[in-house]
Amino acid sequence: MSLSSAGSVCCGEIKFSLSKSLNTKNDIMTNNQRSKSKTYGDTLIQQFRSLRDKDELCDFQVSADGRIFKVHKAMLAATSDYFRVMFSGTMAESKQDMIDLKGVSAEGLFHIIEFIYSGEIALTLLNLQEVVHTASHLQVMSALDLCSSYIKSLLTFENAKDFLSIANTYSLYEVLKHWHNLILSNFYDFAKTKLFVELDSSDLIDYISDDKLRTSSENKLFKILDIWFRSNPSSIASGVALRVLNHIRFGLMTELELSTVQESEVIKRCVGSIQNVLKGFKFHTDCRKGHPVIDESCIIRHSRPALILVHYGSSHQPFQITSYDPRTEQFYSLFSDLNGSRDCRINVIDNFTYICSIVDFGGGTLMSSTFRFDPRHLVGQDLPPMRKLRLDFALVADKECLYVFGGSNEQYAILDSVECFNVKTNTWSDLPPLPSAVHSLAAEVYGDKIYLSGGVSSHDRQATNTFISYSPGSRKYDSMRGMFYARRVHEMVAFKGKMYVFGGIPRRGVPLHGQIPIEYYDFETNQWNMLSSTLSGRSIGHYIVFENEILSLGHEHQNAKENEIWVYNPDCDSWKNYAKAPQRANLTSAICCQMQVNFDDEKVVKKVF
Repeated sequence: MSLSSAGSVCCGEIKFSLSKSLNTKNDIMTNNQRSKSKTYGDTLIQQFRSLRDKDELCDFQVSADGRIFKVHKAMLAATSDYFRVMFSGTMAESKQDMIDLKGVSAEGLFHIIEFIYSGEIALTLLNLQEVVHTASHLQVMSALDLCSSYIKSLLTFENAKDFLSIANTYSLYEVLKHWHNLILSNFYDFAKTKLFVELDSSDLIDYISDDKLRTSSENKLFKILDIWFRSNPSSIASGVALRVLNHIRFGLMTELELSTVQESEVIKRCVGSIQNVLKGFKFHTDCRKGHPVIDESCIIRHSRPALILVHYGSSHQPFQITSYDPRTEQFYSLFSDLNGSRDCRINVIDNFTYICSIVDFGGGTLMSSTFRFDPRHLVGQDLPPMRKLRLDFALVADKECLYVFGGSNEQYAILDSVECFNVKTNTWSDLPPLPSAVHSLAAEVYGDKIYLSGGVSSHDRQATNTFISYSPGSRKYDSMRGMFYARRVHEMVAFKGKMYVFGGIPRRGVPLHGQIPIEYYDFETNQWNMLSSTLSGRSIGHYIVFENEILSLGHEHQNAKENEIWVYNPDCDSWKNYAKAPQRANLTSAICCQMQVNFDDEKVVKKVF
């Protein structure tokens, strides 16, 4: 090797080393991350406490009732809004090294300073008032939070007066909120106390008008209020009783209960209250005729939406409507019928579940069915069926109407017809047909339009990737940018400004290795985007937006079983298990929606599934 060549090699080595060094430095800079000590905060407090115990670097003194405490200004300013304003402002105290606090006791000040230097308070019933007063005066909010937690842990109907006096005096809103929820959750027990009959009418109305009030029946609630009326006899003549009764939900009572209530002394003596009872009767009458007017008198008491599963039924299993209570992690049977259904499609209007389906009466006889379920009284009612018998159709609800799109008939002819059911008039009517005949399509409402995607076209009987919108106002269709994948037997969910498409079966011959991607349409960008894959050709599930999450019913995720419900998170494109259904919940077995259900209702709690 020549010297020159050796030199070039050496230079090459030097260049490589420098380049590698620079790359390493760049990697360190680009991969910079902040690390946080888990013990730093506790250690810092311990060190400040140690300094105070040793009387080191203390630069301020506070006193009360002649008792002096040496402290650090920085600690006071960091934990007390009172001292922070004092030290950072133009007040005379900001230039002093001591202050004598008026209006607080030495005992209270001692506990607050101990809290500032430890994060702990030794609370007892004897010192609680002084500690709360001092913490409030000095605006040490963290100490007030601890006091609130202490009060909440001890608060009962028996000892409430003293605790509530403190909470009201010092505006401990968390305590007052806890007290309110305690009454809502245990109203029957509360009604047995003296506090109940001493309630101000406005507070009583506040409780009984709350949707979260836990009661087993509205009739029982009415009887409990009779106790309050008897203890406050002037309320009837003054009109207060009528204002209270206006918040009883008479539409939730049965007709038999309404007949009994109508003859009660309170209703007879309270002028105008009979109108509330008659409104309850009218709800039942209107239900038999059609769709009733919904107001406060017939809204179900509930704390959160309920997940409803409609199980189609079969020759060996009944048609079932069940609901899941996340508090008890149990399903409750709400309704059962021996007639099994197929091709069920459901939607909710005014907390009534409308079910359009095909009922098999045996011997090959199929009939269209429209059925309405009322969770207020756990009853069902047959309504006029669709004008055409349809299989594999799409159903959505918008305002007071159900819309049925496409499908196929008994001879497997693909339909382009569209029908609308007005729940107010109880009638079906025809709408302009689809741009082309299609079955096994998906439909979803977003904004003021109905969106339709995919399905099997009548042209070649293959899955399509079409995406169109329908305006109920103008009754016009508009074609939009199509999906990436043609699919049928899929579902759409509108969620956070996007239209998600899940599952389905692609066109024959598409090499997806048994999977089909989730994709979503972004209304702002007018673009489709692809996410991860879901199972295809094995079991396709149903989807619903529930409590700001997307639930999957059926074997859609690769780890799910057919009797499981899973949650899909679009933000991180991930899945997790939610609950186990009481039966198989795949495409041909069940479908889901959300409604209001009172799981404390005596009619519901007896029916654990």
